[in-house]
Amino acid sequence: MVRLVTLLVVFMIPGFSSAHAQGFFDKLIERARLSAAQAYAKEAPVPDTAKLGYDTYRGIRYRPDSVLWREGGGKFRVEFFPTGFLYQTPVKMYVITRNGTAESAGAATALSASPEMFDFGTTTPPAQVGFAGFKVTYPFNGQKFDEVIAFLGASYFRPIGKDHAYGASARGLAIDTAQARSEEFPEFREFWLVEPAPGDRTLTIYALLESPGASGAYVFTVTPGARTTVDVDARLFMRHGVSMLGIAPLTSMFLSGKSGPWRDDFRPEVHDSDGLALLTGTGERIWRPLGNPGSLQVSSFVDNNPRGFGLQQRERRFDRYQDGVAKYQTRPSLWVEPKGDWGEGEVRLVEIPTPSEYHDNIVAFWVSRWPVAKGQALEYRYRLSALGDEPALARDARVVATRQAPIEGNNKARRLVVEFEGDTLPTLKEERLVASNVEVNGGKLLRTEIDQPPGSTNRRLFIDVELEGRRTADIRAFLTAEGDRVSETFAGQIRP
Repeated sequence: MVRLVTLLVVFMIPGFSSAHAQGFFDKLIERARLSAAQAYAKEAPVPDTAKLGYDTYRGIRYRPDSVLWREGGGKFRVEFFPTGFLYQTPVKMYVITRNGTAESAGAATALSASPEMFDFGTTTPPAQVGFAGFKVTYPFNGQKFDEVIAFLGASYFRPIGKDHAYGASARGLAIDTAQARSEEFPEFREFWLVEPAPGDRTLTIYALLESPGASGAYVFTVTPGARTTVDVDARLFMRHGVSMLGIAPLTSMFLSGKSGPWRDDFRPEVHDSDGLALLTGTGERIWRPLGNPGSLQVSSFVDNNPRGFGLQQRERRFDRYQDGVAKYQTRPSLWVEPKGDWGEGEVRLVEIPTPSEYHDNIVAFWVSRWPVAKGQALEYRYRLSALGDEPALARDARVVATRQAPIEGNNKARRLVVEFEGDTLPTLKEERLVASNVEVNGGKLLRTEIDQPPGSTNRRLFIDVELEGRRTADIRAFLTAEGDRVSETFAGQIRP
């Protein structure tokens, strides 16, 4: 059974209305502000749990009689992960109760971990364990409780929608990613779970984040569904200045896709996401296909008050993956929608070489144009969606495939084929009604051509480019019909 220990009276809140919730968050914000003024202290790992290796850790199961909120008729349940394997640093877990007597309603109580909560199989349990994180389940289908979001490791969390499998991850904060100085990995140190009422369809989670560079207070409002949404309110306080502060960071894996790299594998494609999508402050939609480069690649998309960005999995056909275990076609797309004005800055994409599908090698996040200084307070709000209905985000035609090939007779040239799909294209009866708008930077544009594949309403844009030495050619292109834009903007690269 989950054991409860009453927390300090500072977090005792009579009832838990929206006003009380704001009062709780205000106290958490003040705690983060005071913490940032103090030296950073690293949390000690739980002894002996490092002995729980990969295979053992994967086999550990949370016992059904220890599930939080398993009684009471609510729609949410919580199961906890034990410390072990890579997750040796414990997090503190609290519950804010909604019901009960006037004295107990709204009280924050601490949860205490014990080995008896977990089934270790044939492995001898460690003398003590801590909580490494938790997952929330919800009855998407009848009475069966399916996972909807999990918090585990540093500031990572992974939301999924109905019928999704875990794929791309979100993070609370990224610091100095792909910079000369070592990257910091901020950690969620404490969580508060607000007990939902029986009819509630949202779950509120508070969290305290710590790192050498910053302290932060967070509130997550989780709404499960075909599109699971997580509304995030983050308040940050800087312990010191950092060279790069990444807001709403997303992490994913791309090993290979339609344009390579070639592998000796029966699976045509292996990836959790196949592109970065952006909706700029001016309303332009941009698609940047992902790659697995030979060396670290960092791309920037300068913007002012962005309206959305995310790592998407657009390829949804099983035959393009041929993997009945990984089920890459069911991995969610993650989409960030800022609330309010984020000002000038850029969406930054980091692509890291990887030989294996077991390593996340893709990162995307927002970076403000303005430097971050010691003592600075920052505030960011956004909605994160885990979705599988990418076409619903926009009516315009979208890029569904990108392929490359050499051009015979010219060893400096490459052919890029960009395929567009969308509801607007079937109405274009004549091929000549579609024109392309192509810009090339870092190479010479040799030829463009558009065709319509047999038996399809899609359009394929052929772009022939002659490279300039060892330079990477950056390409932007979109389709127009009778002067009107009918597609998103393709933004890609041809590397030597």
